[in-house]
Amino acid sequence: MNDQVSAYWLSYKEKVSRWFPEYYKHLNPPASEDEIRHLETVLGYEIPQEMKTLYRINNGETEEGKGIFYGLQFLSLCDVEQHWLCWKKIIEDGLEGFNEFCTSNPEGMIQSVYANEKWIPLIYDWGGNHIGIDLAPGVKGSIGQIINFGRDEDEKYVLAANLGELLKLLDTKFSENLEIPCEQDNDGFDIFSLNQSHLTDELKKLSKLR
Repeated sequence: MNDQVSAYWLSYKEKVSRWFPEYYKHLNPPASEDEIRHLETVLGYEIPQEMKTLYRINNGETEEGKGIFYGLQFLSLCDVEQHWLCWKKIIEDGLEGFNEFCTSNPEGMIQSVYANEKWIPLIYDWGGNHIGIDLAPGVKGSIGQIINFGRDEDEKYVLAANLGELLKLLDTKFSENLEIPCEQDNDGFDIFSLNQSHLTDELKKLSKLR
C-alpha cells in the first residue's frame, strides 16, 4: 500500500509539473520525522503509514499554492494540525443538531456524525470542507478509508478505500484526459479541474459507479 502511495503520487505530480507548473512549484519539501511526531502528539494517536509515506515525499503545499489536487489544497502537516484543532473545538462545543442530517454513502460505512476527532483532514477547498482519512469508520467501513467532511458536507461518501487508491484514481483521471478543461484565474494562471467541477463532487459521482 505504501508503494502504491509513492508510485501514484510521483506519477501524478510529474504530470502536474509538465502541464501545470505553477501548481507544482508550490509543493513543500519532505516533512521531517520531528514534524510527523509532533502531529501525532497533537492528535493523540499514530497517523497511518501511508500518510507518513506521502508526507515524507512532500509536506503539502505552501499557502501560496494554487491547489495541486485539481484546485484543492494539499495541506501541510502544520495546516492539518490547525484544521484538526478547529474541528476538535467544534466537537468539544457540542454537536447537538449538527448530526441530524448526516448520512453515510454507502450506508453504514461512515459514522453519521458531523465531525469526528479521528477524521484527519488532508485536502481543503478553502470553504470549510475537506477530503481526509477516516480512522473511526462505521460498522461496515474500514479504517483508513477516504471520506469527505466539512461545513457543507452532511452527506458523507467513501471516496476511496485508502490513500493509495485515492492517488491512483486522481492519477488515472489525469492520464485519461490530459486535455483537462481549464480556465484562467485573475492572475492569468491556468485553473485545472475534473469536468470543470469541484473535485469532491466528481469523486462522489465516481464512488456511485463503483
